[in-house]
Amino acid sequence: MAKIFLVGMMGVGKSHWAGKLARKLSLPHYDLDEVIEKQEGQTITEIFATQGEARFRQIESNTLRKLAEGADFVMATGGGAPCQPGNMDFMNRMGITIWLDEPLEIIIGRLRQGREARPLVARLADDELRTYIATKLAERSVFYKKATYRLSGKEISAATFEQILEPHK
Repeated sequence: MAKIFLVGMMGVGKSHWAGKLARKLSLPHYDLDEVIEKQEGQTITEIFATQGEARFRQIESNTLRKLAEGADFVMATGGGAPCQPGNMDFMNRMGITIWLDEPLEIIIGRLRQGREARPLVARLADDELRTYIATKLAERSVFYKKATYRLSGKEISAATFEQILEPHK
């Protein structure tokens, strides 16, 4: 198979789909944020609070690269991971990148619930959340667009993933 990297904004379903794909393909599944939390012994929120975002991004990039040295897998990257210098090019060299591109309204609806676990949006009011996500999506899309594949809305389905991955088996 291959190393499969799911990229996109927080709230698009990367973790959900990475788990489903990994089970279907009988591959290991990594959620990059969860791996970092285990290895650092802190939540992402705690890392942001105690070490800052810049240090978190460094840990994130290092962990991404270390995991990619191993056998094939399916990975849900953090929303900001593809935006760090060289990360999208690295993921494209190492495997298949798939951008899950949900509409802004879907993302905001998902993030309103459980946002306290996401340090970048935890303290934002609803109107601030919309502005923040729209701004971040515009900034990050430049990087996400480098993905090998892009799935939007109803295209994000088990059948579409199967079609994409079939030639890579």
